[in-house]
Amino acid sequence: VGLLAGSAVGVAAQDEEATTTSFTGTSSFVEFISEGTWGPLPNGLDESANFVGLHRWESSDPRLTGDVIVASTSLIDPDKSNVLTSSTYELTNDGGSWLGEHSAFGSNEYDPDVGNIGTIIFVGRDGYEGLTAYVINQFDMAANAEFSGVIFPTAMPPFPELPAAE
Repeated sequence: VGLLAGSAVGVAAQDEEATTTSFTGTSSFVEFISEGTWGPLPNGLDESANFVGLHRWESSDPRLTGDVIVASTSLIDPDKSNVLTSSTYELTNDGGSWLGEHSAFGSNEYDPDVGNIGTIIFVGRDGYEGLTAYVINQFDMAANAEFSGVIFPTAMPPFPELPAAE
């Protein structure tokens, strides 16, 4: 939410006609940039913090094809069967860049071959200013992913305020 708060008001997309564009694609893990830290927390969970990796995205929409830097922190339960992950994404290509926030969940209880299933909300920058991309991704255990989503020709709408509790 922090990354998106400053982008509540955006410019209309480059095209005059406001249309959404669907896409699919794959993400391949390339290498670690920083291996971060790993260790137990006082509450019994394990934490992997500040792992930074380079990924390569290939998308049916060229605006979401490019090199992606991903910084992640995960919480893992003691028997290693469930994981919560928060990540920041930056995708860059010749047309512009995207900055995104990702949240994901993975569980060996559902399918031991599935890594995390999550969502990313990207805010367009540079040549993609005023666009929002909503991505659903599913990682395998080797940190490769398949994804799909929609690019909206507008900034993310502002979050509504909750009414006061009585």
